[in-house]
Amino acid sequence: MMENSNETRNITRPTIYPSAIDKWIVVMLLLAPVTSIAIGLYLFQQGKVDGAITLFLCAAATGSLTAAFTTPCRYIIHHDSVTVRCGLICYQIPIAEMVSVSKSATVLSGPALSMKRVVIKTSRRQHILSPKQRDLFIEDLQRSLTQSEQKSPEQEKER
Repeated sequence: MMENSNETRNITRPTIYPSAIDKWIVVMLLLAPVTSIAIGLYLFQQGKVDGAITLFLCAAATGSLTAAFTTPCRYIIHHDSVTVRCGLICYQIPIAEMVSVSKSATVLSGPALSMKRVVIKTSRRQHILSPKQRDLFIEDLQRSLTQSEQKSPEQEKER
C-alpha cells in the first residue's frame, strides 16, 4: 500500500525541466549587445561620447529584452498540463488536448534555446520546446498522456 501512495505522489508532483541551451544560440543572442559595447568603447576612446552613450544604451536595451524573453526557460509537467515558461512568456498546454509528442530538430520558432527539440501537437497548433533531458521529458509526458486517456472514460461516466 505504501508504494501506491508514493506512485500517486510522484504522478501529481510537478516535474521541472529546464531548457537545453546551444552555445551558438547564446552567441547569437549576445552578439548585438556585445558588439554595441565594443563599438561604444571605441567611440568613447575617440572622444565621441554622445555616440558611445547611445551605443551603451542600445546594448542595455537589447540585453535586457533578450534576458526578459529567454530567462528562465523551462517546462513543468503537471498531472493535467504542461506549463511553458520562457522569460515573460508563460502559458499552459492541457494534456487532454495533446495529440502527439515527438523528437524534432525543426527550425520553426518556439520557446526553445536548443535545436534538440520536442514537438507537442494539439488539435489547434504545435508547440516547440527543448528540454535538457529530452528523452525523460517525453517519457514523463507520454505517461501523463496515458493516465489522462485512462481517466477520460471514467470522468465521462461520472457526468
